[in-house]
Amino acid sequence: MKLDGIRVLDMSSFLPGPYLTLSMADHGAEVIKIEAPGEGDPGRGILPMDGAHSAFFRNLNRGKKSIVLNLKNDDDREQLLKLAETADVIVESSRPGVARRLGVDYESVAARNPGIVYCAISAFGQDGPYKDRPGYDFMIQAMGGLMSITGAPDQEPGGQPMKVGVAVADIFTGLYATIGI
Repeated sequence: MKLDGIRVLDMSSFLPGPYLTLSMADHGAEVIKIEAPGEGDPGRGILPMDGAHSAFFRNLNRGKKSIVLNLKNDDDREQLLKLAETADVIVESSRPGVARRLGVDYESVAARNPGIVYCAISAFGQDGPYKDRPGYDFMIQAMGGLMSITGAPDQEPGGQPMKVGVAVADIFTGLYATIGI
C-alpha cells in the first residue's frame, strides 16, 4: 500500500478530519484515533445507529486504532506527545487556540518531533477575522453562495436557498487536507 509505514494521530472529530484520516488508513497508514473520555468523537451519536455504534462514526473510522486520552491531564498529554515522537502526521480539528492551550499544538509537538506534518482543520482558518467563529457545513455552503444556486431559488421566483443533500464543504475540506499532507 502507498502509505505503509506511515503513522497518523487523528485528534479530529465529525467529518473533515476523520474523512482525511480514513483515506490515509485506506491507503495503508496506521491511524490512531485519539478521543476524549466520555462521549469521544461527537460523530458517535449521529443517527442512524448500527447496533451500539453510529453508522456515521463506523464508516469514517474503519481501519483505525483507538485510544482514549484526556489531554487536560498531564499524564495523558505526555502519552500523546510520546506517541507524536513516533508519528509522521497529526490531524486535529479543534477551534483555533485549543490545541495550544492543551499543549499539543504544532510548536509543542515539533519540539519533540521536528519532522511532523501537522494538519489543523478549522472552519475559517487559524487566523483572520473569522477564526473564532464556529462553522458547520451548511454555514459554509450558505456563505460561499452554494445554497443560492441549489433548490428553489433557481426554480421559482422568491424561492428559498437549500443546502446540498450531502456535506460537500466537509468532504472537500477532508479531500483538500489530504492533498495538503
